[in-house]
Amino acid sequence: MHKLLALDLDGTMLNPDKIITPETRSSIQQLMAEEVAVTIASGRFPASVWLHAREIPLNFTLVALNGAVTVDAKTGQMIEGFPLDTASLLYMLDVIEEEGAYVHFYGYNVLYVQQINDTNRNWSLNNVVVRPELPLTEEHYKEQTELIQLVEVGSDFRAFVTNMPGMIYKAAVICTDLAARERIYDKLESSAMFQCTKTGRLRFDVNAAGISKRDALERVCRYSGIKREEVAVAGDYDNDLDMLQWAGLGIAMGNAEPHIQAIADVITGTNEQDGVAMAIRNYLL
Repeated sequence: MHKLLALDLDGTMLNPDKIITPETRSSIQQLMAEEVAVTIASGRFPASVWLHAREIPLNFTLVALNGAVTVDAKTGQMIEGFPLDTASLLYMLDVIEEEGAYVHFYGYNVLYVQQINDTNRNWSLNNVVVRPELPLTEEHYKEQTELIQLVEVGSDFRAFVTNMPGMIYKAAVICTDLAARERIYDKLESSAMFQCTKTGRLRFDVNAAGISKRDALERVCRYSGIKREEVAVAGDYDNDLDMLQWAGLGIAMGNAEPHIQAIADVITGTNEQDGVAMAIRNYLL
């Protein structure tokens, strides 16, 4: 019945310690043995998505940066990319600076920041495949962290984005003032230039208009001859909403917010309970 399962990473495929558990890995492998393709659809960097896909390993086109990039599962190289345009980025900076919020930009496996600080210093380390037996330090994960660059561009973000057209695929806005965060979100969303998705209490992601996990999955399924009804997806947060509503089977995690669970077809266990493995056993095998 289903030909493809698409999994979000954080809060879904990964447990609260950011680990792919043996049970989750085994269930995915069992599903693939039944000739069901499995992919990852995440807001993370392409390298992070690819590294996690290698752990299974997966062999279907991967989705990164909330759908702005699709990635070859074997090589980790970009298949398609949909960056933010320069005019949109300049408008975004105007809105963000009015409210005094923090923003950084995602290139293809590059995090562009005005200055390196405590907010962004460990971003690469936070994207690695976590090994339970290894402390989460740069020393132990250098081979992985080297795949994601942290680049300090200085205080003039406008000059940077003007001189680097087509290089930025996603922005993350972080603001401790919740009212200010909502004002920024509303202004960007209402401009029709952006796709905004909340990815945490204090932050939200910004992609080009029309770019989402659903959009990316629709494209890769069209290329592969897979119908919407033949797709199952699992997720837990706002950037999963579109794909959960679109798929033939939308699976909300037990740790998902109530409004995510409300639009899903079924609800599985939490990511602490190996909810992905439960969903595979109950609905896909």
